[in-house]
Amino acid sequence: MYGRDTSGRAQDALSASALTFLRAMDRNRNRVAAECGLTGSELRAVARVAEAGSITPKLLALSMEMTTGAVTAISNRLVALQLLTRGAHPHDRRSLLLTLTPAAEQLTQKIYDDFEALIAHSVREIGPEEQSRLGAMLTAMALTVDADADLSLTA
Repeated sequence: MYGRDTSGRAQDALSASALTFLRAMDRNRNRVAAECGLTGSELRAVARVAEAGSITPKLLALSMEMTTGAVTAISNRLVALQLLTRGAHPHDRRSLLLTLTPAAEQLTQKIYDDFEALIAHSVREIGPEEQSRLGAMLTAMALTVDADADLSLTA
């Protein structure tokens, strides 16, 4: 059955644990979004703009795997909530840049601070060396998953 470790193999147990962790992170993101009065997609958009500094709607749509129409609707709402601004693109008159407002910058900083506290709390029983090792393993796994995903798109 999907998501259940019934084989007893360590690899299956790791997959089940990863799935459990991802589901917990999804629930946390949905809780944070609701507390902020946003949908999960709106919160993702704010986070992507924060990571980029500024981004075109087209690139935001690509990064979120959404249509530009969906991103337009999301950005319209975020502009109305005074979380995003639209500005002229310095190199392309046909495009524009989405940027966080100061209110959104404060919001994203709080979200990231809360996330760091959540992770710190979840590993409170693990020593600093083990935390470093776990961080390195998670990074290596993420890079492998990303590389494999990129390969599967071209195959």
